[in-house]
Order: sequence, then C-alpha cells, then structure tokens
Amino acid sequence: MGGSLIFLGGFWGHLIFFVTLIFSPIHDTLLLIKFALQKRKVFVKKNGSFGVIALALGLALLASSCALINSALGGIDPLAGVKASVEKRANAEVASGIGLTGMTRKLMFNIIYSQVFFVGGFNPSLYDLGVGEGAVWRMESMNKDDKKPSVVSSERALLKKNADGSSWWYLSWKTEDEEWAFEALMDNDMMAKKIRYFNADVGRVEEASFDQKVKDKNAESAPPEEAPASDIDIKDLAGIAKGKENVKVGAGSYNADKLVWEWIDEESKDKFSYTWWVDAKAPGGLVKFSALGKDSSLKGELASVKKGYGTKFSSF
Repeated sequence: MGGSLIFLGGFWGHLIFFVTLIFSPIHDTLLLIKFALQKRKVFVKKNGSFGVIALALGLALLASSCALINSALGGIDPLAGVKASVEKRANAEVASGIGLTGMTRKLMFNIIYSQVFFVGGFNPSLYDLGVGEGAVWRMESMNKDDKKPSVVSSERALLKKNADGSSWWYLSWKTEDEEWAFEALMDNDMMAKKIRYFNADVGRVEEASFDQKVKDKNAESAPPEEAPASDIDIKDLAGIAKGKENVKVGAGSYNADKLVWEWIDEESKDKFSYTWWVDAKAPGGLVKFSALGKDSSLKGELASVKKGYGTKFSSF
C-alpha cells in the first residue's frame, strides 16, 4: 500500500479525500503510521529483542487514531450514545475499507514478528514444533530509566504444514492491557506471505497480504525483516556452547545447553549479548534466555507448552 495510501485514484481515492476533509486529524495519524512503517526496520533492528518500546509506539499510534476519530465526532446531542455507536461502526468500516486496519495490523505484525518468532533472539528454525503444538513465553524488559520491568507474554504455535512447503502459524503478544493475535502464512524461508486477524471493530476476520517481491524493504507491503539470529545454523551452536545447566521454568525442568552469542548492529555499532538455555526436548528448543543491550535488558522463560491448536480465524 505504502505511497498508494495517499495517491489512490478512483472510488477509494475520493473516499480517502472525503474522509480527510472531515476528519483532518485522522490524516495526520495516517501520515504518522506511514512514517512508522518506513522506519520499522530501525525499530526491529535497533531494538532487537527489546521490542516492547517499538510495540508501545505502534499501540500508541493505533490508539491515537481511535481517539482522534472519537474527538472528531463529539457534540452535544441527546442521542449521542446511539449515534456514537453507529458512527463508531461506520468509521471502523471506512477504516477497514480504505485499508487502514490492514496497514496497522501489518505494522504491528512486522514489529512483533521478531519478538514472537525469534523469541529471545533465538532462531526458531533450529528446533521444530509439531503440528498443533505451541509454546507460551513470559518475558520482562527493562530500560535504563524504568522503575519496574514491563511484563509481556507471547505465544507461537504451528497450525498446519502445506504441501508446497509453506505453513500456517499462530502468533500472539499480550500485555496487561492489550492483546494482538495473528494467523500467518509463512513460506519455506519463514517469511510472511499474509496474515489473518479478528477485527473487533467490525466483528469479522480480515486478511492482509505482503508483497515478497517488493524492492523497497521499508514499504508497507514488504514482509518483516529477518532477525539477526536467522543466520545461525545448528552446526554453529557448538562454537558458542558454555556447558550444560539444570534449568527450572514454568513449563518444567530441563537439562539445557547454555549458549552465549553476541551481535553488533552495523549501523549504530551497539552491542547485544544473548544467553540461551536450549534443550532439544523442548518445543522450539529454547527454554530460557537473557539479553543485554546498551540501555536495555530482556529476560524470559518458557511458561507452558500446549497441544491441539487449530485455526481461530478460518485460515484453512
């Protein structure tokens, strides 16, 4: 969608122009979201596994969009409650129709992709999940100015393997106040082809696609960037192994290999240090991790293992 959001022609172009005239603050929000999409590479790459900040920005943009819509519809009216309900649904339909909902969902998916798939910065392709099997993670992040950690949970499950090598996955990210859930169709290289999600504003499941052939990797239609750890191969683990340790987490006790890996951002020159505790018997291999950056830290553990997953969004 990218630039086409502003330069669409035909019916939708006129509709966007009309909505912009009436709800000018929304236009500002669209531009902010577009800017965030263009900068998402910086969010994911520089924050690495410290994506709570990036996620908060995405949530703030989405929340501000809703707030601006509501403020634009204000007024003194004895039927304001009824009208507001109707107008809220109408605005949700407009947002869905012009692609705003799909755009913001792709933004959020791109931001949390590395946090859920590459939880703790670990390469998810090193150890398999069985079909219908998933893992729930509890994580705590701290920045240098934080007084207490931010607590989030993430969930990843393999829903289906297709004959062409692609696969359907369930991904979710939860805080105390928000939850984002997606079903994603991934190709052989674990790059997103499309996502499905429930749009509560209009009460239906919707879908957004990525253009894997797009040349501009910062375009809104581009799939998320790979995380730095995607280059790590199973044969590389012996070189970063630091012995075995008994680890007890929410999902149980494991005799895990302790791995230490460091990564330097080529642009910022910031150094990130990851410690992973890995047991091949655990779904996805990773059972515990800690990560340190210049001004941030993140730690997490495998909270629970689940089986019997199926599609929630009628994806297949």
